[in-house]
Amino acid sequence: MGTRKKVHAFVRVKPTDEFAHEMIRYGDDKRSINIHLKKDIRRGVVNNQQTDWSFKLDGVLHDASQDLVYETVAKDVVSQALNGYNGNLIN
Repeated sequence: MGTRKKVHAFVRVKPTDEFAHEMIRYGDDKRSINIHLKKDIRRGVVNNQQTDWSFKLDGVLHDASQDLVYETVAKDVVSQALNGYNGNLIN
C-alpha cells in the first residue's frame, strides 16, 4: 500500500459451508463484487425494489486466511504506525 494518502477498501468473505452462491458473484479481476437479490413478489406487480449492487474495490479476499488478510491489508499500516504515522483498519 505504501505511504500514499488514499483510502483503500477490501472485502474479506470468510470461509463457510453455507455460502450464498446464488447471491454473490466475484469479478475475474478479484477487485469487484456483485450482489443480486431476488425480487420480493409480496410487494406486488409494481415493484421498484433494488435487487443488484456492484462494488469496485482494491481487492476481494474470498476464503482468505487470516495471514493473507494481514499481509494484504494490515502489514503496511501496522509498520507505518510503529514508525509514528496514523493509520486505521476497520473491521
